[in-house]
Amino acid sequence: MYKGLISLLLLLSGCIARSEMYSESDGSDAGVAQVSIRYLKTIYTGYATPVTQNWEIRGWVTANDRYGTFPYTLWIEDDTGGMALKIGGDDLFVDYPVGRELTVRCRGLVLGGYGGEVSLGAESSENGYQNTFIPREEAKVYLQAGEEIRELYPAEWQIEALTPVKVGTYVAFECLQFVEEELALTWCEPGVDTDRHLVNAHGDTLTVRTARQADFADWMLPQGSGHIEGILGYFNGRYQLRVITSDCVVMDAPRFQVLTTP
Repeated sequence: MYKGLISLLLLLSGCIARSEMYSESDGSDAGVAQVSIRYLKTIYTGYATPVTQNWEIRGWVTANDRYGTFPYTLWIEDDTGGMALKIGGDDLFVDYPVGRELTVRCRGLVLGGYGGEVSLGAESSENGYQNTFIPREEAKVYLQAGEEIRELYPAEWQIEALTPVKVGTYVAFECLQFVEEELALTWCEPGVDTDRHLVNAHGDTLTVRTARQADFADWMLPQGSGHIEGILGYFNGRYQLRVITSDCVVMDAPRFQVLTTP
């Protein structure tokens, strides 16, 4: 399944989405090439993959650690895709708020996978982890925050239409509800990252993964149906939605009847 995901990413990546090599006259370092996030992810080999080319990616911060949902993590997205950046330290949201333009110098960093999802971080010395968190004091060596902050809007999708290239991007869904058997539960079990499950009227389901540090982890799940948004993840063959904050959930419509196959 995982090899199939990478193969599909390669197929869909098309041409390298890179700019011309920067010249000395434009104020950038000569020899640096801008590549798309989608293309960068396709060079991941299935093992820890150091980036040796003088590449950078440029996009917009879609999520950070402000609400506890993504400790030590920034999410960046461009027109082709999105991915996680693993950064050590707290309060990343102060320097890298949602909507901030961000350029990431990739050479010297390492692409790593976990459960089929690719992230960018530092070299890891721990078995079982293909990359680790960039030390906070080194973050500005690799990350350059722009002046512009834009308002971001998620792309609306249907569960059955999800594709691998959407993993890591900011997405939204309408007309979903949590499954009946979980309505008496909170977003997380005490002290544990937890999976809950959404369903649409056709019976298609989507896992919701919530970090135990999220500021809404001990809230009860919404009882109705409606809108939910977050970052689309992927783990061991299944898509996951990671809700950024409770404001991303508006489920105040009545629950609907789920169709069942006879």
